[in-house]
Amino acid sequence: MTKKLAIVGGGPKAAALVSRAAVLRDMGVANVPDLLVFEKKAVGSAWSGDGGYSSGHLTLCSPAEKDVGFPYVEFSAENGEQSIASALHARFSWSAYLVATGSFSEWVDRGRDHPTHGIWADYLKWVFVKADQGIVPGEVIKVKSQSGGGWHITYVDDEDEVTTEVDGVVLTGTGEAKVISGLTSNIPTERLLNAETFWRHRNQVRKWNEIAVTGAGGAAGAIVAWLSNALAEESDATIRSISPMGTLFLRGDGYAERRWFTDPDAWTDLSLGDRRRLLERTEAGVISSRNKSIIDSACNVDYVLGKAINASWDDSELTIDITYDGQNQKQVTADCLINAIGFDAWSLLKLVDAVAVRNILDPTNKKIREQLEGEILPDLSFPVSAGLGTGLHVPSLAALAHGPGMATLGSLGLLASAILKSYL
Repeated sequence: MTKKLAIVGGGPKAAALVSRAAVLRDMGVANVPDLLVFEKKAVGSAWSGDGGYSSGHLTLCSPAEKDVGFPYVEFSAENGEQSIASALHARFSWSAYLVATGSFSEWVDRGRDHPTHGIWADYLKWVFVKADQGIVPGEVIKVKSQSGGGWHITYVDDEDEVTTEVDGVVLTGTGEAKVISGLTSNIPTERLLNAETFWRHRNQVRKWNEIAVTGAGGAAGAIVAWLSNALAEESDATIRSISPMGTLFLRGDGYAERRWFTDPDAWTDLSLGDRRRLLERTEAGVISSRNKSIIDSACNVDYVLGKAINASWDDSELTIDITYDGQNQKQVTADCLINAIGFDAWSLLKLVDAVAVRNILDPTNKKIREQLEGEILPDLSFPVSAGLGTGLHVPSLAALAHGPGMATLGSLGLLASAILKSYL
């Protein structure tokens, strides 16, 4: 009997799995699982601007050629048969999409620039159509491992709860926006936003003169860059960028860094400490060169040294407490605070109905999470020792164990191959 693999979320990781599965079936590979893609809005909604996280007009940080099949390294075809790499590229690559939509020559003539998030969302939708892959509309509210193997997926479909059985589960996405623990509850909602909600309310934010953005990573960089442009003609407007070292650092984006995404074979030769440092250099707490250039040329960005640990509202003004090196540093005021300290990939486990989840997600159990990150299996699933059941794949947590591309758009083809291999 053909196995079923559930994918929660219809974004790039789902598109990578969908495209590879379609090619494998066409090549006559046995036991390719049926894919059930659960999506509560639409394919690519986190990129199109319809579901938060982006305006849709932001520019993709990675080159478009790092598409759903990249890096196209499987050339082991025998007897003249077409390889997986060439079949994937011919059918589902970014270039194939542009040719199919009549946009290839224009893209080349315009300098092969990185596409906007909205165009990237259109590409993901095209992949699903090309693969003849539908979605299961609805919001997944619970996944539960079964004692005899497999999983129960419970989702809400038109206000009704529906449960279906599958053999494995892939949790995609970034997880919930991280929170500042000291925020008081009386702050008006329009005065306090995060990296997800900001984009839905960005035009309302433009009415404020003093806007604080806390965070040092890609989410903060995108918001500060957008605000600096949007408010460039407002002489009284100031964006206060609050970050641990009082600046926004450029991510490492040269060949020496990118090679770890494309070819992670030697990744495990590095110590865990060095792997963490490389991830910090390429992904965590750093921003793209495009946003760095915009921010560096802006005259309306004020840098604030430290971390925002609390914020309070007194009916007329938002006051933010800043700490540096464990010491109370100062207070700054603002009309609005955007909490852009990033997303918590571990929060994806909140969907999992298992006793072990509470222990893993306990804020005081950081060492347990660090240990599990290093033990993620080659198919990007948790080991049995985690107590979560077998066949729970969480690529967003697999970077430390299997390379930075597994958690990002850096090597979607390798990600899809790693997960599907365990079902073939």
